[in-house]
Amino acid sequence: MNPFITIDSQGTDVLFSGNEAIARGCIEAGVSLVTGYPGTPTTPVIEILNEVEARIQARWAINEKVAFDIATGNSWAGLRSLVTMKMSGLNVASDSILSVAASGTVGGLVIYVGDDPNVYYGMVEQDSRYYALLSSAPMLVPANPQELLDYTKYAFELSEEIGGPVFLRSTTVLSNTYSKVKLGEIRRMRQKAHFGFNIDKYTKAGSVRCRKQHKEALDRIQKTTAAAGHLNILVEKGTSVGVIASSLAWDYLMEILDKHDLDLTRLKVSTAHPVPSDKISSLLKSSERVLVLEELEPIIESRVRVQASQFKTPPRVFGKEDGLISRVGDLSPDLVRGALSEVLGEKIEPCPGLDIGEKAESLKVQRLLTFCSGCPHRNSYYAMIKAMKELGMDPSRIVVTGDIGCTILGINEPFSICWTEVSMGNSIGLAEGFMDAGMEKPVVATLGDGTFYHSGVSPILNAVATGQDMPVVVLDNNWAAMTGYQSNIGTVGGEETRIPIEKISRGLGVNSVKVVNPYRLKKTVRAYRKLLTGSGVNVLILRGPCVARQPRTWDLAVQVNKKKCPGFEGCERTCIEALACPAIIRDGDDVRINQEDCQSCGLCVNYCPSDAIRSNPLKIRRKQVGI
Repeated sequence: MNPFITIDSQGTDVLFSGNEAIARGCIEAGVSLVTGYPGTPTTPVIEILNEVEARIQARWAINEKVAFDIATGNSWAGLRSLVTMKMSGLNVASDSILSVAASGTVGGLVIYVGDDPNVYYGMVEQDSRYYALLSSAPMLVPANPQELLDYTKYAFELSEEIGGPVFLRSTTVLSNTYSKVKLGEIRRMRQKAHFGFNIDKYTKAGSVRCRKQHKEALDRIQKTTAAAGHLNILVEKGTSVGVIASSLAWDYLMEILDKHDLDLTRLKVSTAHPVPSDKISSLLKSSERVLVLEELEPIIESRVRVQASQFKTPPRVFGKEDGLISRVGDLSPDLVRGALSEVLGEKIEPCPGLDIGEKAESLKVQRLLTFCSGCPHRNSYYAMIKAMKELGMDPSRIVVTGDIGCTILGINEPFSICWTEVSMGNSIGLAEGFMDAGMEKPVVATLGDGTFYHSGVSPILNAVATGQDMPVVVLDNNWAAMTGYQSNIGTVGGEETRIPIEKISRGLGVNSVKVVNPYRLKKTVRAYRKLLTGSGVNVLILRGPCVARQPRTWDLAVQVNKKKCPGFEGCERTCIEALACPAIIRDGDDVRINQEDCQSCGLCVNYCPSDAIRSNPLKIRRKQVGI
């Protein structure tokens, strides 16, 4: 962890990632509470503050909406709050966000949202700037880690000045980018919580109040235009080509201009909403051709085109709407250079090092996207398929709805058992919809423990109320593993108020609840057989801790008996292909177990048709017993 996160040394230059810069910004701004739900790229902020900053309450909530509601309560009590989430989490919290944006805030309330252009971590290329437009709330778009720190602090000041929430938007690349950052002064807040009775502000009872709040939200945008206008920087150079850039695209542009000694008229847009219309008009007046650089949707570009159309002789606008720049994927210095070459009508040579992406692509190692060695989910899906076959079912014809998290890796070979992935908790409602449509039973819904707590309770309750025959499988590895092993309210060794999934499930009125250790293969298969043929809503919880977070401590070494093993070529379907366990590797024609990776889960021992893989209690693995 960076030791400068909490050091009170104004003016010191340090190397920070984007997320470290935001964490530091919260400290310098005197924030009272930081809450949210894990989601790349925003996850590290709370983890950083949890480790180093005692003065800020930093904790995870059960989902993004709850996190935002908690932050709102803190704000309405007059204290500063920041809530973190990825773009998909913004959808979950949007109901509350739109309402609070209309009501307004008291203490500074900042929503740090991370978009994922190019989809480095899955889900969708959602452009969260639309939520700023939808909610009539300001959005700041920093271009580098220094601005992430500075804009975090300013966002709280702006929020308190206009009396409403402020979005702070980053991207996967920006949040993980490192650069030199200058530390500022740490502010010590001494505010005392207070809250006054004001139904005109804090309720939505009656259309008159709602219309009044809507107007007040629009007024806050007008205030932002005046208050935050200084963040948008227009550099007039009298050139016929002007460039408008936002977020990382601005740094890419400046890199190209600096390396090639170009000095064009340019506008840096740091407020995605409201956009600086006056400065856009100034640039359009002096330019014949205008290039707009922004990631994902042409939001700024659309406004530029509207303003350009009002000129008697409109300048030509280049960007996404004319196909020069793709609306899919993220920008890069190379893409910016290519677009600029097209607009200038002259070739700009690549800067040294700008072809690094192509070189990296050529060195990329292809690997199967599968579970870690010893992951309990591998056992869970293998047992599901085995139980289906024992019941005379064709696993390739049984609809198994998947959900967000490590559980979704069941979509890949060799299991290919999950059919869908949409959003948190969607697997259960989707399964009910399939059954209502008349799909052949069983339709199995699978989800992880974090997802169960996040969004799984309501759809299970709905399935019970509508009388469905639904097998629900909860793959409980005790952590929000895919986002970095964050705890949840069911985590072993986590909060004292641990609430097991089985207790909640029984309270929902399901027909039966069964908890099984997935490493006990025979027992797991039997539980699946009963689940797949049962009536009503039945919940099977397969509980085994994430091995990446809690490595197994068995002192049994799993080994291959070469005398019994027919080898890679001699086996009809090798354990390597059938289980895709990273610990089982090919050594020439032989198959062997990598002892450094093996977690002694025993699945390969149960699978091997030649009885060639055995657990040897006499072979003690050094890494697990401390020898």
